[in-house]
Amino acid sequence: MTRYWLTPIVSYSPLVLGADRIDCTPPGSLEMLREQANGKHPRLLAMFKSSLLVSDDEELCGSEFVELDLGHADAICFDGNPFHLSHCAEAFLDRLLTRKEAMQLVSALNERDLDAESINWKNQWLRWLESGCDVILLREDGH
Repeated sequence: MTRYWLTPIVSYSPLVLGADRIDCTPPGSLEMLREQANGKHPRLLAMFKSSLLVSDDEELCGSEFVELDLGHADAICFDGNPFHLSHCAEAFLDRLLTRKEAMQLVSALNERDLDAESINWKNQWLRWLESGCDVILLREDGH
């Protein structure tokens, strides 16, 4: 089953994904939030496949040997022990909106078109941005 995780980026050097990421279920609530975000800017809620974050080889994205488990309760650090950040992930991260841009756009999302769950996610997204974290959506296949 595919799962989607609203994920704060705590640090970039090395990349650290926050432990307080959110499993975005139910899917209908996520779809409402994604539609609104895409209406504001196509890269506002940027999505990336979690399996492509790691790399065994600098030429490839993904790993045959290491698999991320986003359901794990800890922060995930890409410092080479055990995770190496792929060049695909680096390119993805380079294209994120600035926090200031994201903050303005997320603040402008219309809550009348969201349900209670997606409003909670929007508010957490804003809290992460206010605390200095960028936010991405990770897609985890097969769990």
